[in-house]
Amino acid sequence: MKQKHHYGDSYELDVYQEFYQENVRSAYFLKSVLQNGEVRFDSMSGDSWEYQVANQLKTYFDFAVFAKRPHSEARWFLDKFYHFHLTHFKRHIFPNEQHELRLDEVSITRPGERLSYGIDPINWCRAVYWALAYNDMQSIAWLDQFNEQSMDTSGIAQIHMAEFNIVKAILNPQERDLVAAIKAFMQVDVTALSELESRVAADVLLFRRSVHLPRIDCLLSVFCHEDEQTYQQKMLDALDKFAQCAHKMDKAGEPFPKFALDFVGLARVAYSGKGYLIPDHPYLPQWLITEDLTDITPPPEPDSIPTL
Repeated sequence: MKQKHHYGDSYELDVYQEFYQENVRSAYFLKSVLQNGEVRFDSMSGDSWEYQVANQLKTYFDFAVFAKRPHSEARWFLDKFYHFHLTHFKRHIFPNEQHELRLDEVSITRPGERLSYGIDPINWCRAVYWALAYNDMQSIAWLDQFNEQSMDTSGIAQIHMAEFNIVKAILNPQERDLVAAIKAFMQVDVTALSELESRVAADVLLFRRSVHLPRIDCLLSVFCHEDEQTYQQKMLDALDKFAQCAHKMDKAGEPFPKFALDFVGLARVAYSGKGYLIPDHPYLPQWLITEDLTDITPPPEPDSIPTL
């Protein structure tokens, strides 16, 4: 049985299911090594194990959807991704505290530490967008303590700092000037690259024009209270640009995120706050906007997952 990948490639459904079975096996292995204390954290000073695992869990979500697993089961991976990503920032922002990390019934304690990897405006904004998706106002409150002094800004492009400053102003409009942040964003040269980005300039500019700029546009549409039609137009335009970027990157053989997950938080805020809803889109399934993200079901044992 064939099914179409949402950006065009055809695979047998059983291939997706086999990949997913291996993903679940990895998730169960992760739970086992945490429970038995077999993870070697001592070799990861400055790095972030939580950050690496969070990105893996987000990929597992993709295959849960492609393997046609129940939505609640796919959301289990998003839930774990979110909490691992939060722990990554919590360890950095509160280096003198101990932090609980849970994987279902398994709980470990992680020490705070000033981290040097994955601590940047892009990943911080991602944490905030997902906190909005889960309506996790407690986490948003402590995430707001993250500031420019918490990261190395030397290699960060102006466009990412502009998004960072807009989000910061939205989180605390009483103390920060949103209008000034928007004006500063409007003056940014979107083609200006950091030294690191300049090594892959064409791909970075494509991603920026297809993802980062449209996302900022949608962010402002949601929080500057534009009408429903304008919001829908901007969201659908952003998703279509995301799709174009995905097509191009896929043809070049480059890995690319399979869903526009960084838009979920904005879409859920618009839906819960104003009833604005965009049509179902291949890169943003509507159930991610309308269904309860906390309704989760752990995946079954790997060998019990049916395959064709």
